[in-house]
This record gives sequence, structure tokens and C-alpha cells, in this order.
Amino acid sequence: MVHNESEREQFLRNDQVKQCRICLDTDNTDSLISPCLCSGSAAFVHRTCLDNWRSENIRGIGFNYCDICKFEYVIETVDNDLKAEKIRRLKYYFFVTRDITSIFLLTQLIILALTFLLKLIDKNSGDIKHQFPSWMSEFAMYYLTSFVLLLVLIGFIAFIISCWSLGRIDRCIPNGFGLNSGKGLLTCLIIFVVIYAMIGVLVGVFYSIVILQKIMEHHTRKLWLRQEANKYIVKDFQGRRSELEKYRTPMAASAIP
Repeated sequence: MVHNESEREQFLRNDQVKQCRICLDTDNTDSLISPCLCSGSAAFVHRTCLDNWRSENIRGIGFNYCDICKFEYVIETVDNDLKAEKIRRLKYYFFVTRDITSIFLLTQLIILALTFLLKLIDKNSGDIKHQFPSWMSEFAMYYLTSFVLLLVLIGFIAFIISCWSLGRIDRCIPNGFGLNSGKGLLTCLIIFVVIYAMIGVLVGVFYSIVILQKIMEHHTRKLWLRQEANKYIVKDFQGRRSELEKYRTPMAASAIP
């Protein structure tokens, strides 16, 4: 009876449709592994899918632990690959350059949109055009104006956010700069533009440095973990799941009854 029951369980395991729990693919079953205590449809995963998942290091433990059963993967070390290290470095430079270029192009797109909008608004009056020397090209006039306006907008938003964070936004708004006269209004406008443009420059430089650091940190960590996932591979217990019990940790024991 015991023998027949064992054969029945073995038959069910063989008859089970293997599916990667990450990409849900059922075709490439030869590359599936069983690295943890998960059973049923979550028992199998492609090694490449698992390595990509580990490189994300979800909740800070995803590299070494299964996020479902909390089993600590049994890690096997493979030899260092100098070629893979070179490829990793090239990928790092590529991704950093790609992100910086994307941010730069997005900024240029915003400035160009403002440029054509200002040109359309100033088409009849020519007020903006008359503020520049005649030797300057029309595109350069509106482009420079758009750039300054973008800086003013960034500075103004940063100023409002700073005042809002202090909880007294009314103190950040001046009571007046002689606005009763046209000359006072023009002076106030010039001061407004200069101050907020300067704030915009400072804020823009600051956040450019912060964003650049975040991009480099993100790709450094992700590519490093991806390389580590290929260097320290997860052991496959497919067909030898009984061996998993000796590796069961208290965390895994609490996750799976």
C-alpha cells in the first residue's frame, strides 16, 4: 500500500505541468529549477528569471531569500568571469548615459515647447523680440527667454514649497514694492525675475547633482547585484526536494506550516 501511494505521488509530480512562477512560461521546462520550499505552481522558476528577481533585492532580502516561503537559498559559487565583468561595466556606462541623455532631451523638449509658444504669443506685438539686439537670431531670442522662464518657474515653485514647509506662507509674500506706479511695477517684475531665476539656477544645479547621483547609485547597485546573482548561483533541488528540510530556517518554518 505504501509502495503504491509512493508511486502515485511520483506519478502526480511527473504529470504536473511545470511553469515558471515569474514569467508563467510553460514551454522552456528544461531551464526550470526548484530552489526553495514552495510547492504547486510556485515550485519552479527559470534560473534567469530568478537571477533577475534577486538582482532587484526586494525588501532588502530578495537576493538571498524566497519572498514567498522565506527559504534561504542554498548558494553555490562559480568562477569569476573577466569578460562578464567587462560587459557589466559597459552596461553600467550605457545605462547611466541613457538616463542622463533622456533627462537632457526632456528638458530641451520643454524649453522648445515654450519657445514656440512664446513666438506664437509674440507674433503680432513683438514685445519680446524688441528686448534683444538685432544681430541675434529670432530662435535664440525666444529660446533664451524660454530658458529664463523655466528657471523662474523652477525657482518660484521651490520658493513656494519652502514657504509651505515652514507653515507660514503669508510671511514669504512681500507687502509691496511701490506697486502704485508703473515704474514700481516694472522694478518689482525685474526683481521677481532675477531672484527666482537665481533660485531656479541653484535648485536646478542641486537637483541635477542629486538625480545624477541617484542614477549612478541605482545602476551600480542593480548591475552589481545582477553580476553577483550570476556569480553566486542558487542550488537546484528538483528531484531532491527531501534535502530541503535540512536547510529549513526559522523564518521559512514560520512562513510554511
